[in-house]
Amino acid sequence: MLIVSLDTSSQVSSVAVLSAERVAAEVSMQGALTHSETLMPHIELALQMARAKKTELDGIAVSIGPGSFTGLRIGLAAAKMMAYALNIPMICVPTLEALACH
Repeated sequence: MLIVSLDTSSQVSSVAVLSAERVAAEVSMQGALTHSETLMPHIELALQMARAKKTELDGIAVSIGPGSFTGLRIGLAAAKMMAYALNIPMICVPTLEALACH
């Protein structure tokens, strides 16, 4: 199972590619909330690092807050677009719940 995970809820955002029970690739970025400019290139980079293709994805996980409203909208729009285009499920994960599990 191959899943892309997106977190754009804060200034430090991340993209991870999860394969089975391990992290195959992870890209973090810190900046002045430039998620709209960097998110898609970082998804591509993470997939390259994991040696995976978009067509191999089985799902997308995306953080849903709390967090930056604009950042969350960007992450959700990207996840929804990819889920629709690739015909794969999108899973919404509350940011605080994900942090609590870590």
